[in-house]
Amino acid sequence: MTKFTPETIAAVDLGSNSFHMIVAQVNEHDELKQVDKLKEMVRLRGGLDENNNLSAEKQDVALACLRRFGERIRHLPVESVRIAGTNTLRTMQDATEFQALAKEALGHSVSIIAGREEARLIYLGVAHTLSDDDGKRFVMDIGGGSTEFIIGEKFKPLELESLNMGSVSVTQRFFADGSLKKENWDKAITALSLEITPIKSAYEIGHWNIATGASGTIKAARNIIHALELEKFGITLKSLHKVKDLMIEAGDIEQVDLPKLKADRKPVFAGGLAVLIAAFETLKIDSMTVSDGALREGLLYDLIGRIHHEDTRDNSINSLMKRFDIDLVQSQQVTTTADHLFKQVATEWELNKRYRKLLIWAAMIHELGLSIAHSNYHTHGAYILDNADLPGFSRKGQRWLSTLVDTHRRSINHANFERLPPQEQAIVKKLSVLLRLSVLFHRSRKNEHILPNIQLGENKMAIHCRELSNRPMLLADLKREKAWLENIAFTLNFENKQSTT
Repeated sequence: MTKFTPETIAAVDLGSNSFHMIVAQVNEHDELKQVDKLKEMVRLRGGLDENNNLSAEKQDVALACLRRFGERIRHLPVESVRIAGTNTLRTMQDATEFQALAKEALGHSVSIIAGREEARLIYLGVAHTLSDDDGKRFVMDIGGGSTEFIIGEKFKPLELESLNMGSVSVTQRFFADGSLKKENWDKAITALSLEITPIKSAYEIGHWNIATGASGTIKAARNIIHALELEKFGITLKSLHKVKDLMIEAGDIEQVDLPKLKADRKPVFAGGLAVLIAAFETLKIDSMTVSDGALREGLLYDLIGRIHHEDTRDNSINSLMKRFDIDLVQSQQVTTTADHLFKQVATEWELNKRYRKLLIWAAMIHELGLSIAHSNYHTHGAYILDNADLPGFSRKGQRWLSTLVDTHRRSINHANFERLPPQEQAIVKKLSVLLRLSVLFHRSRKNEHILPNIQLGENKMAIHCRELSNRPMLLADLKREKAWLENIAFTLNFENKQSTT
């Protein structure tokens, strides 16, 4: 019998306050065994100026941390690592440049995830670390720049929300001078309660059975409350107010001396505590337990799903197809041809299986915009993809999908790809060519298999397809396509029985 070799996987959470890395081994039962864990308090959010530009000093601190992380994970296969950027990277003006530098430091790409995707992954991490209780759970995670609210049952999230309030941002907003006077607390809690109010009807007590907190702020609050013997288990609103009162007595952040409050947490704890109190008061939370699981654990479990072909992104694409009533036969025909073309070019164009998945997803939903109108339906589809919440997808992944759908028909030029970083444009253009040709071959919408053979050069393709001699409309479309592709410096040739064009 062959002995099972545990697979090593890793996740990195680039939070607004702290950077976390976890390395684990997966056994044959998909159980995780942690083998390494690192955390560094970077306070990335604190390095943003009023225009959301990151200071050079803070960037140096962040990259130095990532180089240390990179020593541990650089050697791992790309499919075994997930790195997620959260609120600060979502708001940072120069995020694309930082992503490139971070990739160099880590040896792996950084994905910037949307707030609700962050919430989904947090819930996944929490759900795997708690007992499988009956009923619905409310989960809350206070980060440095945002707070995520989730209601779920077992492993399925039912409600997801992310609000722009976190320990760092709230401290900067209401306690910037370090003063902990009561007026500052009152202003903070009132303002935060107003921001939480729009989600109150969906998240207040009555919609769930158990409240669970995840994050450094909530863990710190729990540790302080237990050390002060205010509660034996969990967190209550009364105990939170007592901690707040002790901070008011201290008068200034520098003078705070609470048991179990770590020195690196102290500068931003006031903001996190204010968020927690506002949530307890607005959502009428009686008590809250604390989970050790959070975003990084969620990334690991999501990664296990991808490895075993249980990819959340597949579910998102299938949901779009159902929601927008996409023609399944046409979608499948275009997808089959796109995959056939991809396999012929993958080696020479240096396209890995990650790009294959993107092409296939784009082929599956290329007619997404038809539900709005036939005219410019590619543009409508791209708009939907730019603005939809797609569980499992990073912002970059959605942008690539949107660009492929936007460029799958009609005229095309370099401007269509300018919203992508320069280093990504060449790859997306090649994927776009494959999708455009796949759509052209099935314009008649007949249920038929067309599997053309192709020969390649650099930015050049020759198509050999026996059907061309009997398909004058397809031949005309290819001639027009040849002219359009010249706009992106791509040469298309095609052959029928009579001639080579």
